Amino acid sequence: MSRDLHYAIRSLSQDRGFAAMVALSLALGIGANTAIFSLVNGVLLRPLDYREPERLVAISQASPKFLKLYPALPVNSASWLEWRKQSTSFESIGAYQNSALTLTGSGQPELITGAAVSANFFHVLGVAPRLGREFLESEDRSGQDQVVMIADSLWRRRFQADGGIVGRKIMLDGKPFLVIGVLPPDFQFPKQEDDLGRHTNGRMEIYRTLGYQPDDTVLHGGDLNYWPVARLREGVSIVRASAELNAVEAAIDSKSGPDVDFRATIVPLQDKLTGNVRESLIVLMGAVGAVLLVLCVNLANLSLARAAGHARDSAIRTALGASRGQLVRQSLMESAVLSAIGGAGGILLAYWGVRWLLAAAPIDIPRLADVHLDSRVLLFALAISLATALIFGILPALRSSASRRPFETLKAGSRTSTEGRGGINVRNILAGLEVGLSAALLVTAGLLIASFVRLTTIDKGFDVERVLAVDVSPPGARYPKPEQRTEFFQRVLDQARALPGVQSASISSYLPLQGESWVDVVKTENDTRSEAQLPATNLRFISPGYFKTLHIALRAGRDIEPGDRSQMVAVISAGLAQKLWPGLDALGRKLNDNGKLHEVVGIAADVRSTSLDKDPVNMLYIPYWQRPRFSSSILVRTGMDPAGIASALRAAIWSVDAEVPVPEERTLEQVMSESVARRRFQMLLVLLFAAAALALAAFGTYGVVAYAVTRRRAELGIRMALGAQRGDVLRMVLRQGMTPVFAGLCAGAVAALGIGQYVASLLFQVSPRDPAAFGIAAATLLAVSAAACLIPARRATRINPIDALRFD
Repeated sequence: MSRDLHYAIRSLSQDRGFAAMVALSLALGIGANTAIFSLVNGVLLRPLDYREPERLVAISQASPKFLKLYPALPVNSASWLEWRKQSTSFESIGAYQNSALTLTGSGQPELITGAAVSANFFHVLGVAPRLGREFLESEDRSGQDQVVMIADSLWRRRFQADGGIVGRKIMLDGKPFLVIGVLPPDFQFPKQEDDLGRHTNGRMEIYRTLGYQPDDTVLHGGDLNYWPVARLREGVSIVRASAELNAVEAAIDSKSGPDVDFRATIVPLQDKLTGNVRESLIVLMGAVGAVLLVLCVNLANLSLARAAGHARDSAIRTALGASRGQLVRQSLMESAVLSAIGGAGGILLAYWGVRWLLAAAPIDIPRLADVHLDSRVLLFALAISLATALIFGILPALRSSASRRPFETLKAGSRTSTEGRGGINVRNILAGLEVGLSAALLVTAGLLIASFVRLTTIDKGFDVERVLAVDVSPPGARYPKPEQRTEFFQRVLDQARALPGVQSASISSYLPLQGESWVDVVKTENDTRSEAQLPATNLRFISPGYFKTLHIALRAGRDIEPGDRSQMVAVISAGLAQKLWPGLDALGRKLNDNGKLHEVVGIAADVRSTSLDKDPVNMLYIPYWQRPRFSSSILVRTGMDPAGIASALRAAIWSVDAEVPVPEERTLEQVMSESVARRRFQMLLVLLFAAAALALAAFGTYGVVAYAVTRRRAELGIRMALGAQRGDVLRMVLRQGMTPVFAGLCAGAVAALGIGQYVASLLFQVSPRDPAAFGIAAATLLAVSAAACLIPARRATRINPIDALRFD
């Protein structure tokens, strides 16, 4: 073994250019694969950082009526408490709800995102605070719920890591809350992908208890606000727990009323947290793996050419008594040395690649904090290093040792003969394989690009250009009464509308493209249908001017006006109007929302308000003063760059109340960009890998044709001496070079059909067999391959027959 290693090092040192190129290529390929695998490992494979995470499950519920729109719904507090009381399959069941609190009294007012959790929530996860204690069961109830636990990041940022914070009171929403604990620095909150509510910046930093009241324990079918997380008892399966929970749920539904029909769904918590990104990450892993395979095939082709050039040496060694096993072992040792160097460089590149991925990845990819180079990732890098050594080294090793007749090998490799047919065929097959893999990747990238273009250019129903948005949450203690909150928002609106360059300003309880919000069922004034037959509707609480600010068309009627304060009015979407009054004019009719009748004064166009890849949902727009929220968004349309008035808008809000936190302003273009960030990230990476594969395939095709021209120089000279025209030689070389390209393209197209079916769920309004994607990919590949073949083909036409024969 040491002799083989010594020989491999000496051989490579004599061919330093080849060795350097192979090692660098492998470093890039292994580094890219290792970086992407670290993402897959951290998000999908690494166990959750909780005690016995395999026993943690997420519970949601679904109704047959809403299954298509809402496959996973939260639960109400009464159902969750009933489950906890009756179920025997779980050690404990906790629950949470999104929350945000305004921190004052220690620096600039800041809106801190977090959650309201059940007192046993952290016990369910198996997470103990690093400082202080956990919540007590008694602190779950209203009146005893003014206690909080804070994240390590908040503790360090706002309280300078003061160990005395435990037992101290801080001001949240204008009320004193007792800090009872600080969570560990590595704690990550298990926020579910389909969690309804405002998107956060991924940082959950403050946790309070639920504070439910006695009325919240009465069984009913509404107020679906909480997401349960539970720990299974030892040895209890999800199937058994689901059966028991649904038996309990059936009894709850029968007590809640005839229209209530829910089914509980239990899935492993890790699957719940990562389910929406699983396919995307697998596609990325497959794409970068395909690039590495193309690279290995390319290097195998180069190694075959190098082995052919060293065929005389191998023949001499065979004649001197070297066995085939010795030749194979020595050749594979060269590949192993190159792969070891490339693997070491790949790990170093992966370190920087992971940092780039974390900086570029969308914040809505879960568990990004778990992405790093751990032992599993390093073992993966070692495994693919060994695999690449075998893949690109085995064929050259076998070819160089294949002949047991040294004289024939010397004859085939002489300058007076063309190369043996077997060597040419092998390289052509490898070139075709490169083209096939590249074609499959190009088609996949084309499908994702077409999907992304369709998504970003689809008619949203509203205009995002030159609109600035900022979330505003007046502290509840300072504005406890609805009329106080109404007056606050009206004063903010007046100040915003008075700013220079502002064309219109309005309020909305929820920004567009940030998911579902307040979902309820509504009906007509005299509707006798059951709740299960009524349309689910998203409610938005808005101010006059909302439709003007977002350029949402009014199909009929008018906007909400300031003079409507004494009336119960509403604007509805065209889709909701059709569902409530099919074929009739909805204007002037009465709509029943939870027993409150609203007169329909306007019908607005349907908008893709929840997300771009979902059809418009039913929308009910109600004046904000009818139900003043504790948190709403100010929307300002300007005639200039909206970023130019950001500071002025912030000052305008603080002129009304200097203790109101004002988070960073965002344009609606930024909001839209964030809503498609995951798709864009995936598309760009697949496109990058496809481009790399295309370049490698072109290089491989060029190498095969160029090598063939060099080896056949004498033959081509003879043909031209016997009367062959330059055009004939050009066509012959092109035909022979493009034959494996066409074969590979056909095979790649077939593979792309199968891949398209897998990625179909990632596409938007694009068929996995989209002819444009296949056509553009094929045309690109053929054009690049033809250009790669044309360079050596033109060189062949310039061969001087006399020089070629004299050289021979």
